[in-house]
Amino acid sequence: MMNKLIDFFLSLKLTVVLLVLSMILVFAGTLAQVDQGIWTVMDQYFRCLIARIDLHVFFPRSMDIPDVWIPFPGGFLIGWLLVINLITVHWANFRIQVGGGRKIAGILFLLLGVLVTVGVMFGWGTASVAATESDAFWRVFLRLGRGTLAAGVFYIACLLLFRKRAGMVLLHGGILFLLIGEFATALYAVEASMTIKEGETVNYIDHSQQLELSFTDTSNPEVDTVTVVPGDALKDGALIKPDGLPFDIKINHYMINSNNPKPLQGIPEPLRNRYPKYEGYGSRLYVAEQPEASGATGTRNAPAVDVELFNRATGDSLGRYILSLWFYPNFVNRSWDMPTTFNVDGKDYTAYFRFRREYLTSPGGNPYSIKLLDFVHEKYEGTQMPKDFASQILLVNEGDDVNRELRIWMNNPLRYARRTFYQSGYLPDDSGTVLQVVRNDSWMIPYLSCMIVFVGMAAQFIQSLGRYLRKP
Repeated sequence: MMNKLIDFFLSLKLTVVLLVLSMILVFAGTLAQVDQGIWTVMDQYFRCLIARIDLHVFFPRSMDIPDVWIPFPGGFLIGWLLVINLITVHWANFRIQVGGGRKIAGILFLLLGVLVTVGVMFGWGTASVAATESDAFWRVFLRLGRGTLAAGVFYIACLLLFRKRAGMVLLHGGILFLLIGEFATALYAVEASMTIKEGETVNYIDHSQQLELSFTDTSNPEVDTVTVVPGDALKDGALIKPDGLPFDIKINHYMINSNNPKPLQGIPEPLRNRYPKYEGYGSRLYVAEQPEASGATGTRNAPAVDVELFNRATGDSLGRYILSLWFYPNFVNRSWDMPTTFNVDGKDYTAYFRFRREYLTSPGGNPYSIKLLDFVHEKYEGTQMPKDFASQILLVNEGDDVNRELRIWMNNPLRYARRTFYQSGYLPDDSGTVLQVVRNDSWMIPYLSCMIVFVGMAAQFIQSLGRYLRKP
C-alpha cells in the first residue's frame, strides 16, 4: 500500500493534474472578483483546503444560473500535495550515498545551515532599528548575500552527503523551502495601517481586515476606559453583555457593506418611511446595506451594524443606533470623525465601529509610539502624478531606550520590533501620512530560497558542463 502511494506521488500525471487544478482555481477566483471582494475570494478559494466555487461565476451575470456551489481542491490542499510530491521525489531519488565520518560531517554542515538560516530569518546580528538611510539596492544586495551564505553551507552538506547529485538536491530543497514559506506567509503574515497627521503621535495600528465595536467612558477627563466587542461576536440577533458596561447590546443586523451616508431628507419618501427610527447620526443620515464591493473595481467594503442598547439594571431601551465604518476617521483619511455619543446613568459614552486596534509594543513588551514630524509630497512638474512622498518621524520607546528621528519613503521602509513600516499614502491636502504596517516573520524566506535555488542550479550546471567537456 505504501509503495503504491509513493508511486502515485512520483507519477508525472499527478504533477500535471495539480498544475491544471491550480490553473482552474486561479481562473475561477479571478472571475469571482466580479461579485466579491478580494479578501473574501482569498478565504473562499485559496486560503482553504476545500474551495467553494459558485457556479454562476463562469457565466454572464444576466443569465439565471442556480445559486449552487461546487466543492473543489483549495489553494492550501493543492499546495500541500505539491509539497508532498516534492518530498516524495527526494525520498525516492536522492538517498544519502556515503557513510562513516563523511556522513557525520555532512549532517553537521546540514545543522549548521539550518542554524545560519534561522539566524538570517530572525535578523541575528542586525540593528534593532533598521534605519532607511541606506540605498535600497545595497539593502537587497546584502540580503541576497546573507542568503548566499546559508546556501553555501547547505551546498557543502549536500556535496558531502549526495556527491554528484548535490546541485539537484539543493535546487529541489530551495523550491520546497519557498513553498513552505508561502504557506507561513498566508497563515501568519499580518497587514495593518497607521494614519498620522503632522505633529500627531500615534501608538496603535488598524487591522483593516478585522473590525470591532468600541465603547469609551469619557466621564473622567483624565482616564478613558475602553471596552471592546470583537467583530466575530456581531451576529444577527446576538445579545452581548460586556463586562464593565451598564448596558447590553442587541445586534439587530450586521451589514457587510453600507452606502456612503447621505442626508435623510434627500432620500425618496418610500425608502425614508421604511428606514428604522435611529438615534444619533442615524436620525439625520441614511445608511443602508449595500452588496459586497467587487474586487475587480478595487473599492473597499464599509461594514455597518444596527444595534439597540438596553439598560442592564432596568431593561429599558436606550435607543437604536446605526454604527458605520464610514464614521471612523481612519477609514475616510481623517475627512470625517463622527463618534456616536450617549449617556447612561449619568456617564458619557462614545461608540465607534472601527478597524481592530492593536497598541504597539516591542518584543520585550515595552510600548512605543511614532510621531510625524514632517510630511513631504512631491509631484512631477506640471502634473498631479506623485513623484515622491516621505515621512519624517520620531520613534520613541522609553522602555527600550529608543529615541530616533527617521525617514520613511517609497521603497525605503522602516523595520522595527518585527514590523515593517512602508510609505503607503497620504491624507488630503498633504496634512499627514498613511503607513502600511506588515508583520511577516518569514519575509526573508524568498531571499534565502532564491539563493539556495541559484546555488543549486549553478552547481548542477557546472557539474554537467564539466562532464560534457571531459567527453572525448
